[in-house]
Amino acid sequence: MKWVVVSAALLGLASVIMGAAGDHMLEGRLTAQATEQISVALRYHQLYSIVLLCVGLYGLTQERQKFLMAICLTFLAGILIFSFSLYLSVFLSLPILTFGTPVGGILLMAGWGLTAFYAARLPKKQQ
Repeated sequence: MKWVVVSAALLGLASVIMGAAGDHMLEGRLTAQATEQISVALRYHQLYSIVLLCVGLYGLTQERQKFLMAICLTFLAGILIFSFSLYLSVFLSLPILTFGTPVGGILLMAGWGLTAFYAARLPKKQQ
């Protein structure tokens, strides 16, 4: 689980870099639609970096880490596919890359579903 926390921290760092790049390097160079795509990608990137960090930190203290690892991998894949398909579609001017965005969104939803399932199955003493 330690690598999950490291990954979340690096993704958080990358989100700050992407935000700065969007604000400073691309200012005035993007269409309104491209600016909105970057904004959505950045919002999800930052939010799910925090979610991944929380699950990873929680997992460091738990014995049932395999299921938590599945949750982390699902969120990680969702972040990468959702946000980076939007980033790359704008930066590479390849709108076709946005076809990956819904896959990332489905993975993020699956991560929430897995989290709910995990929590519902916790023993009474941990509730």
